[in-house]
Amino acid sequence: MIGKKHISNGQIIFACCDDELLNTKISFENITIEINEGFYGITIMSQKEILKNINEADSINVFGKKTCSFLIDNKIISKDQIIYFGGIPHIQIYKL
Repeated sequence: MIGKKHISNGQIIFACCDDELLNTKISFENITIEINEGFYGITIMSQKEILKNINEADSINVFGKKTCSFLIDNKIISKDQIIYFGGIPHIQIYKL
């Protein structure tokens, strides 16, 4: 899994995706999403690092089957919270 932490206006945003999705485009209906290095980074993270970043973040943006399954296995999300873009699982989490 690849991840990158961003800080914007004092808020921590953590972006994470399956490594094979990096630098791809996903199209669904009239929406195209680019999973790029600028947002998701290039750093391969351990499961421990992923969990640490998720716990510290105010919002989380995730793409990929492996990464979403990891979040389910760690009881961070449930299957019914996942949406799909072009068959690719996606989740956004916002802590209030």
